[in-house]
Amino acid sequence: MTQQAKVDDKKLEAIAKAIQNLEFGEVNITIQDGVIVQINRLEKQRFPQKK
Repeated sequence: MTQQAKVDDKKLEAIAKAIQNLEFGEVNITIQDGVIVQINRLEKQRFPQKK
């Protein structure tokens, strides 16, 4: 049986901040032993192509 991990408010706020205003990109959450240990944000900028 798996145990449900508790996520503290500080980590939830960090995740919310990482996705805030993100138009194109990724948010990766690294978990070890059921605990969030790292949050990475990769933001991409896209430019319209002129034809």
